[in-house]
Amino acid sequence: MKRRGFLKTTCLAAAALAAPGLLRAATDRTLRIGTITPASHFWTQTMERVGVSLAERSGGAFETQIFPSGQLGNEAAMIQQLQTGGLDMGFLTVAEFSNRLDDMAALFTPYLVPDVARASQLLTGPTATAMLDQFTSLGMKGLGFGLGGMRHLISRDPVTSSADLAGRKYRITPFAPLRDFYELMDVAPTPIPLPGLFDALANGQVDGADIDLELAWNLNLYNQAPHLTVTNQMMFPVVAVVSGSYWAGLDDSEKEMLSSTVSGEIDWLFARYMEFEPTWLDNLRGSGMTVTEASPDFFGETLNRWHEIWDARAPSIAALRAEA
Repeated sequence: MKRRGFLKTTCLAAAALAAPGLLRAATDRTLRIGTITPASHFWTQTMERVGVSLAERSGGAFETQIFPSGQLGNEAAMIQQLQTGGLDMGFLTVAEFSNRLDDMAALFTPYLVPDVARASQLLTGPTATAMLDQFTSLGMKGLGFGLGGMRHLISRDPVTSSADLAGRKYRITPFAPLRDFYELMDVAPTPIPLPGLFDALANGQVDGADIDLELAWNLNLYNQAPHLTVTNQMMFPVVAVVSGSYWAGLDDSEKEMLSSTVSGEIDWLFARYMEFEPTWLDNLRGSGMTVTEASPDFFGETLNRWHEIWDARAPSIAALRAEA
């Protein structure tokens, strides 16, 4: 191994954005990892744990730098950097990749799994594992899928069925399968950056949001959207990918070490969501939020109509449903 060093979490956003060539030269011997989440988020913590574990397992042969909070740009920008070799590794939403690989929409199939425990099993199962090979078409090596919880609805006003959503504006992550899901209910899907969501709810720019329990609690969204409909309608996966050029420069033992380390820390991530999802829900109940449990019937014909659009475009849906 030619890499030697230590774990080094750094904030070199200015250098990365202003002079990416200089960053490449300065950190030539490191594994540089980009995420959109802050240091406190479980996704970023997972990558920090990858760095610590790699340093320990390799005797210091791997040096790691973490760039959290979108310091290197948004996910589209980081994907481009991965493709050009300007970034070594990313822990990025599958949502962004579904804009480039239609079959990734299969992982957002409504009601594939009922909870995070089942989601963790499906995302490490044979179908999802085989789907990692699709990232080679983008010049990357897929190492594993993780999770960002299940999706629910928060609203400024009460809702009893999807019919109540018609004509309203809901904040979503902008990617095709989710956009279609809401447009089928005559909802106006509205992409709002997460840091601005609290104010957007407060001033009526949006009427609600498609959200996970972690963000609903940690962003204090219950203060502006006091109605939570617990739907668990979709899981929200994340994926660890390595640039093709970085992967090609590793020998077989280094590839195995990196792959197994990422896999082990993704297991840690799954365990965190299984532990904390009930706590976040209890916290939201304690905040005074009106919490309503909803079955798939809440969405009526939307589910069938979504499948009419996506079953043909995302062929892995059938295998995932059978496995689930």
